[in-house]
Amino acid sequence: MRTGFSGVEVPPGVRASWAVFDLASGRAVVERRAGEVFRAASVVKVLLALDFLRGRAVRGRDLELVEAMLRVSDDAAASELWDRGGQGEIVERMVRRAGLRETMPPPADMPGWWGYVGMSAGDVVRVYRYAVGVPEGRLVLGQLRRMADRGADGFDQVFGLAGAVKQGWSGFEDVPDRRPAPAELGLGRPALHTTGVVDGKAVAVLTLHPEGTSAERAAACVTALAEGVMRVTEVAMGSSVEGQ
Repeated sequence: MRTGFSGVEVPPGVRASWAVFDLASGRAVVERRAGEVFRAASVVKVLLALDFLRGRAVRGRDLELVEAMLRVSDDAAASELWDRGGQGEIVERMVRRAGLRETMPPPADMPGWWGYVGMSAGDVVRVYRYAVGVPEGRLVLGQLRRMADRGADGFDQVFGLAGAVKQGWSGFEDVPDRRPAPAELGLGRPALHTTGVVDGKAVAVLTLHPEGTSAERAAACVTALAEGVMRVTEVAMGSSVEGQ
């Protein structure tokens, strides 16, 4: 596994972490600061869906909630499932089930803020590894493959990775959230993440950007990072002359 390499340059002022795990060989391929915690934003919706679907055949409105949460990243659907699942208890259950290491509930004084769940790139990859091995994961990944171009809030979801993808965004509002919170969550700074299962690999690229960064600029940065990470991944797996 390569943990340090050239070819993927992180711009000044950007905090970035990534992890790539090859599902066929069962090994990590590329990592950079994979244990650092970020606020998960909408990436946590994969966690919510896996918990909600466990041992349950959903239909009707419940199925509509899951589909909307995954395909168009609907926040209202996520909030309903978050409350129904016991809020932070969802995180505690999934930490045990998926063997997560750095994932934590939102700050104690923000129990309803599911987007402020803390996750690392390594743990996001562990969630996808868990998903491919459980029955409910089939529905989750199937919905992610049908991701709409725009989220329910109008945010452009077409950036970064392409495949069974869950994007995450937070902090692009006009007024940054300056409430006290653990520093790693980066409140006040825009967060933009691209994650998913791509070409047989579980991938997570998590980023925090300088305050005031536009969504367009952040998306261009994340796309460039994701493309670079996937290029290095192929080299690390020996798929090119250079890699061999």
